[in-house]
Amino acid sequence: MKRLILICAGVMMLGGMAMAQPADVTADVSVTAVVNGVWRLTLSTLAINYALDPGATDATQSVVANVRTNQNVAWYLKLHKDQDLTMGAETIPSVNFTYAGSGGAGPWVSGEFPLAAAVGYTAALAEYKVTGLGLDLTTAYSLTIPGDQTAGTYTNTITYTLTVTP
Repeated sequence: MKRLILICAGVMMLGGMAMAQPADVTADVSVTAVVNGVWRLTLSTLAINYALDPGATDATQSVVANVRTNQNVAWYLKLHKDQDLTMGAETIPSVNFTYAGSGGAGPWVSGEFPLAAAVGYTAALAEYKVTGLGLDLTTAYSLTIPGDQTAGTYTNTITYTLTVTP
């Protein structure tokens, strides 16, 4: 009987030990982080208004184009006009309305605004990814009114395009 009690006590101890130490169980969590692409062009102003006498020049107007991107690719800022400064059949010659670019580490092409989109600025390698506050690129406008220009309101639209196509 004593032996039976010892055997039962031993079985109970082994059973208790087995319950106190279960086998390890693992589970995994798969983590994916999608970083959204940033491709932004913001202009400092959407309109410029001149009021000049014939023969006068104004080179004080400018537009700051702010570029932000995390695409890490070569990019370009293109500029073009929809037409010469026009009022009906009257125009101010293209050579009288020009721009000069500044800012950034890449090269600028300044001069007359073309009718078709053309590269005005080429990003430098270090600017392929521009985050945070972005990169400010300034186009300073210069308008000279010919001495014999007809009075009136002349208009055109300048378009800025951020692109990966040279």
